[in-house]
Amino acid sequence: MKLFAVWTAFSKTQAEDAAQKKRALNAILVSLGIHVLLLIGAVSLTIMIIAPKQKMMFEGKKSPSLPARKLEHAIRVKQMQKQTRKPQILQRLVTEAPSKVALPEMPEMTTPDVKNLRDTPLMNSRAGSIGGIGGGGGGAGRGLTGGMGYSDTKFFGENVRTRAIVICFDISSSMVLKGVVNDVIAESGTMLANMNAGTKFNFVVFVDGADQFAPQMVYATQENKAQGLAWLEKVKAAFDSATQRVRDQSVDGQLHGQTGSTSHTALQRAVEMGADTIFLLTDEAPWLSSDSNMANAMPDHIEKVEQFVRSIESTTGRSVRIYPILYDPRERPGQNQFGVVSAEFHKRLARATGGKLRIVKKAQ
Repeated sequence: MKLFAVWTAFSKTQAEDAAQKKRALNAILVSLGIHVLLLIGAVSLTIMIIAPKQKMMFEGKKSPSLPARKLEHAIRVKQMQKQTRKPQILQRLVTEAPSKVALPEMPEMTTPDVKNLRDTPLMNSRAGSIGGIGGGGGGAGRGLTGGMGYSDTKFFGENVRTRAIVICFDISSSMVLKGVVNDVIAESGTMLANMNAGTKFNFVVFVDGADQFAPQMVYATQENKAQGLAWLEKVKAAFDSATQRVRDQSVDGQLHGQTGSTSHTALQRAVEMGADTIFLLTDEAPWLSSDSNMANAMPDHIEKVEQFVRSIESTTGRSVRIYPILYDPRERPGQNQFGVVSAEFHKRLARATGGKLRIVKKAQ
């Protein structure tokens, strides 16, 4: 029994040692496997990070048969052909029967009068004799606008760009006493000096009618400029220095059988000449009467003048700028405050035509 117990204990010890060795071997194998896996992971990570990437190589393909510009042009042509509508071919209706609809007769076409072009710089000819009213004058004829080019000039401090300018000024006794003729002579000298030979000009004086330097506008040649200033000096000499009354009836700007102070006729003549810029110098609103009494002035004359100015563009097809210059438009007791009426009236004219109103204060 004792021997059996010893044997049993020995066998048990041997079995425990074998199991222990087996567990130790398994632990070694597991540890070895883990290390192998870690080594493989480390190597793979090193390869992914440190190993150089493969260089990318680009290989150009052969260009198409058409050059780039020709190909682009061909594409654009096709695009335009798609966008453009093809014209529709309409069948013509032909009839041999007479039509009931008759076309109007063609207007008669007249050739321009060569004599009206004699003062143009391109013709290299002298302007007509324009030393006095009624003399032969140059010009391109009524209704023709402008000359051969524009000029930037100045009149009474107003800068204008024009190719056909007319100065209309009132020579009634009140305006002459305020020195309008002397002022126009001084300002016109500066204005004409800045104008080139392709620009046209004229001077018109008025009371209840109108009179002018030349029958038509003339080009600003040196000869015409000198003759224009000489005519203004003639206007100045026409007034008696003591009474300021007209003593030379060749320059009066008046109509027979009526009285007043109106720019109506002067504006009409300036527009007919083809002006694109008009300076209008006066001190009163337009009025006209059949006698010398201002109280009997025609009530609708102001409206008539304004209506004419507003219709210029629609009737002539061109715009005309009017720059009114008022000389002391004061109130006059018993005469409907004509100074106030004048300022408001001429302000409307300036606004209607794109011009500008200027009021000149004269020392008394």
